[in-house]
Amino acid sequence: MLFTWDTTDLCIVFRQWRVSSTLSLIISLLGVIILTAGYEFVREMSRRYEISSAEHMNRLPNNDEDVREHSSLLRSGKNVGDAEKKQKIVKGALYAVQVFYSFFIM
Repeated sequence: MLFTWDTTDLCIVFRQWRVSSTLSLIISLLGVIILTAGYEFVREMSRRYEISSAEHMNRLPNNDEDVREHSSLLRSGKNVGDAEKKQKIVKGALYAVQVFYSFFIM
């Protein structure tokens, strides 16, 4: 990465995305702003999912003492395990999108 004030024939993200005029510079700046706003949106969605999934996990019974009469005795632990697996998969996918997006923006 090289810091320069010269904006002629500047490559932004791809070899095809080049700045050749003042208008293309302004459009490129707006494009970078939109990309960065998208990244922040993905981060915020990830935070919200983590909060909601933590609240959901707190509501599930996690041991035999929390099992009530209205819940099945055969599947009481399985619901927690399935929810944890789904939660980890979604968190992993969101993290992968964040990492890809951050490298893309760099």
